[in-house]
Amino acid sequence: MIPLFLAVAVASTDVSPPWHGYLDETAFAQRLAGWSTDHPDRIRLETYGTSREGRPLVVATLSSDLETADERPALLVVAGLDGLHAAGTEYAVRVAEALLEADGDLLDEVTIHILPRANPDALAANAGAVNLGRRGGSRRVDADRDGMMDEDPARDLDGDGVVSMMRWENPRLFPAATHLEDPGEQRLMKSPDRSLGERARFVMLQEGDDLDGDGRVAEDGDGEVIFDRNFPHRWSAHAIDAGPYQLSEPETQALAEFVLSHPRIFASVVYGPHDTMITLPDSKKTDVTKRTPIGIDARDKGLYETLAEAYRSHAGQTRSTDEDDAGSLHSWLYAHRGIPTVAVTGWGRPDPVEPEAAAADEEDAEREDEPDSDEDAPPAPVDAEAAAWLAYSDEVRNGSGFVEWTAFEHPTLGAVEIGGMVPGFTLNPPAEDLDGLGEGHAAFVAALAGMRPRVVMEGPDVEDLGGGLRRVRLAMVNEGTMPTRTAMARANRAIRPIVIRFGVDRSRLLEGRRVDRIDGLDGRGGRSLFEWVYRADDGPATIVIDDPVSGSRTIEVGDRGSDLNGGDR
Repeated sequence: MIPLFLAVAVASTDVSPPWHGYLDETAFAQRLAGWSTDHPDRIRLETYGTSREGRPLVVATLSSDLETADERPALLVVAGLDGLHAAGTEYAVRVAEALLEADGDLLDEVTIHILPRANPDALAANAGAVNLGRRGGSRRVDADRDGMMDEDPARDLDGDGVVSMMRWENPRLFPAATHLEDPGEQRLMKSPDRSLGERARFVMLQEGDDLDGDGRVAEDGDGEVIFDRNFPHRWSAHAIDAGPYQLSEPETQALAEFVLSHPRIFASVVYGPHDTMITLPDSKKTDVTKRTPIGIDARDKGLYETLAEAYRSHAGQTRSTDEDDAGSLHSWLYAHRGIPTVAVTGWGRPDPVEPEAAAADEEDAEREDEPDSDEDAPPAPVDAEAAAWLAYSDEVRNGSGFVEWTAFEHPTLGAVEIGGMVPGFTLNPPAEDLDGLGEGHAAFVAALAGMRPRVVMEGPDVEDLGGGLRRVRLAMVNEGTMPTRTAMARANRAIRPIVIRFGVDRSRLLEGRRVDRIDGLDGRGGRSLFEWVYRADDGPATIVIDDPVSGSRTIEVGDRGSDLNGGDR
């Protein structure tokens, strides 16, 4: 049966931006300032950098003891990296507030670093009078290679407050037509299926003009470099939107430097247009070298299944969009830094809700009007997901997700139609849903913190071998759910190892290594055993463990071992 909202007439269009009712730049700053007033002993607000336009890049550090916060295991939350995903900032704000107000000992054990507005320039630009659909930062780029930069931006020609699309029924040979109307949903456009004899009728262009007279429209504008394509892992060297080089933007470089300067980070959550939880990343496909996984290492699949189960149960999200992970923040954190990373949109298209009576009436009508054959059935939209979003916009959001195609006399092209999906509509829920969504995200972040690696020491066991010789055994065991580092990063040797030093002179050590290294420990009982034989009559021995995640620990070796300085992660 067709969902009810697929059959309703199109509502009048309201093109208010998808982030209507969200925090603007001023309200965001005021909200954060209130945290310091209400919780001065549990939050530290700092800047970790400055945007290209001079806006502060803010990090909120949450801990019950701010003086020792950087010495504890830490969880990272990043939001607002993509200018179209304003909802991420809203989730991050609500996560912070829930954790600050929660009872319990979470902040006694774990530090939370929240970067709620990682691309403030794009968020501010889209929140102005016109929804520009801008995703990236403020770097000036010569996208069309004509020696000029940002000289031909997209523009709101019809003055409706949104930069959408233009469809031009073009009789010329150039540019060639590429699309036609979808027979199943006339407002959507599709590529022609030549096997069915279909022919393209329309040229699709972003709303704008040919300001530089090169015959192309809106091909060189603002926000060309997308931050989530500017990080090192699988960075696309020749793509304009990936930037001229890795970490070329002040915002992405500052974020990377923040991560590198905080080695205690054991996991992260990134809110944006990517998804690793509703649909798990590919664990089999590799790049052209056959060595680098496109998604995740197969040995990390079980971990991501566990994270996904926890995410869905707390956040309640069942649908999500996704993008290519090449150059993304979350893939760099996972593959290069070894940090298990949850990338989520935070919200997906809701299921249609059918009133019982209306559903029954529709069912009866369908039985009465049932076609005699499949040939009489209307064609299904080619892009079923786009059609479902369109129907959701019509029924639930007063048509605010779509600008109806409207005739417009273009100054250089002549007769065109302006319309299409509103930028950001599929990524940002209604403002009234944010509190409920934020509650689920906060619960997930708390659950994620509880899954952290917990490395404990078993031993040391000391055995007297006679003749002044002793054997010492020590085991490192990870009792937490997460590994200390992902299998991908460990295989790549992309991270600092855990170093174990047996502190005796070389002449006193008969068996075992004075300096040993391991790349990490698996979760749920991952274990590594170390053993030494040394001459004990010439003085004491110590074991020093240097872990970049949990820090240094020292064990004094006595007759039967001794207490461990440091404790669990």
